[in-house]
Amino acid sequence: MRHLTSLSLLAFFLIGHTASAQTYVVGDVVDDWTFTDYKTGNSVNLYELGAEGGVLVLEWFAYWCPYCARAAANVETGIVEYYAARGGNPDGLPVKHISLNTQGGTRTQSDIFINTYNLGIVLEDYSRDFFDLFTLAGSGQPLFVIINAEENSPTAERWEVLYTRLNYLQNEAPDISALMRPVIDSVEAGVAPDPVLAVFPNAMGPVDGWYESTWLGWFNAQSFPGIFHAEHGFGQVFPAGNDSIFLYTERLGWTFSGPAFYPFMYSFTSANWLYYQQGSNGLWFYDYAFGNWRNFGEQ
Repeated sequence: MRHLTSLSLLAFFLIGHTASAQTYVVGDVVDDWTFTDYKTGNSVNLYELGAEGGVLVLEWFAYWCPYCARAAANVETGIVEYYAARGGNPDGLPVKHISLNTQGGTRTQSDIFINTYNLGIVLEDYSRDFFDLFTLAGSGQPLFVIINAEENSPTAERWEVLYTRLNYLQNEAPDISALMRPVIDSVEAGVAPDPVLAVFPNAMGPVDGWYESTWLGWFNAQSFPGIFHAEHGFGQVFPAGNDSIFLYTERLGWTFSGPAFYPFMYSFTSANWLYYQQGSNGLWFYDYAFGNWRNFGEQ
């Protein structure tokens, strides 16, 4: 941003310039973004900053903005120190405060602001390109945005916008932290996805370790990827794409099947297809390599 006089600076954040529609609103998922770190000059990505999960609190500021100064003092105690003392939000998730400087070309004044309010992570957004994704172009600062960075959280998608607020003029909230804490506190820790459902997305269960696949039937997966199938017995199962699987059993060796094929199973041992007679306790197959029915229990 070009250097502005005090009068033009005041006019800029009070009036702004031609407005355009914002890109992200609450509920949207934010794409990754690359910044320059104000303190180191290195490139850093938004997703990198949230790689450990938790909640990201973004705060845009300019050193000359009185609303920014009041908000920064409030956030220092009400967000940064508050969550540091508690080890994160109520679910133990880290709360990372990220400041974005909108005023370039005046490093001495920006340094004073940063040091006064003990800003930790500070990124450059001098062109306001990232700023403008969350509000009307030309809006004043401070702008606050809360983003969920927690993977597999039951309360929000990862990188979902949870809160936005322009905190100046008639919209200024002296205790902005009090408005943001309920949002931050609402984010729950991620739940590890069930590896069985990653392979069998439509399976029901588990009930005491048992799942019911819509196409493969009942199996126990307490030792997954080892399974005990109600008809095929003990085996190992691995994903083959498109909800299909590779299945190894002692009787058949390696086979391939899926919801589009079963009870047809491709045998890598005979390099041909088998047709399983369902209900035969894993024994009877029509072997297309030999052109007859075979009882694999008699091998």
